Amino acid sequence: MAKTIETDFDFQSVARIVNLPDATLPQHPATFAQLNALVEGLAWKDSTRVSTTANLNLASPGATVDGITMVAGDRMLVRAQTSGLENGIYVWNGSAVAATRALDASTFPELEQAVVTVEEGTNAGSTFRQTVLNGTLGVTTITWAAFGTSAPSASETTAGIAEIATQAETDA
Repeated sequence: MAKTIETDFDFQSVARIVNLPDATLPQHPATFAQLNALVEGLAWKDSTRVSTTANLNLASPGATVDGITMVAGDRMLVRAQTSGLENGIYVWNGSAVAATRALDASTFPELEQAVVTVEEGTNAGSTFRQTVLNGTLGVTTITWAAFGTSAPSASETTAGIAEIATQAETDA
């Protein structure tokens, strides 16, 4: 017979809950082993400066990506290509120079469960995870999905964070 305990416990940093069974329902506490198993499968990558929001000409990407002026060596998450085979993490080499796949994301195994955070642009502060397994680079579509609790910028078609203009911005 289960007992309901309706009080808070303060262990004062001197005790642990031991022999906790693995969680099986959303409101069950997770064990350390369950959390490690979840995190170990992820391949955390260095952040990217920007993320694409539309198809990008990778052979000649232009001087700006998502409104941000790029500098040689900047990393960019390319996730909106017309051909999903081209999606991935790239290095911007110049406005009229082909972008190259980042060294830590240049093979499909390196992209499996890859997680990357975007620093600037429309998706600043957002984190994305590559969700396709057991693929072949150049053959398999590479898919990036929002990861964690980040929210994109709001638009007419996307729910997210809306920015309010300052009075100086409104006056300008």
